Amino acid sequence: MCGPGLEMLEIMMEDNNLTKKQKEELEKLQKEIVDEAKKVVENYVDNPSNISGSTISIHQNSPFLDTDENNEPRHSGSRWTKVIKTKI
Repeated sequence: MCGPGLEMLEIMMEDNNLTKKQKEELEKLQKEIVDEAKKVVENYVDNPSNISGSTISIHQNSPFLDTDENNEPRHSGSRWTKVIKTKI
């Protein structure tokens, strides 16, 4: 088991001051958390994200999106091939 939340549940379950009913409730919650985490992992395996973990944001008024009189980008190069300026 991993994660601070689950570690806290384990510590609480070791507490001798808890009633049997409280320990059973904690075990039920722990199982629900683990089951939900497994579903998240399975979903990610079946539907991997297209995001690499980092994103780049460029404001809509950025000069990097400007075009010249021929509607060609003022800034070019391989770093800018994915940048698109949409007109509203």
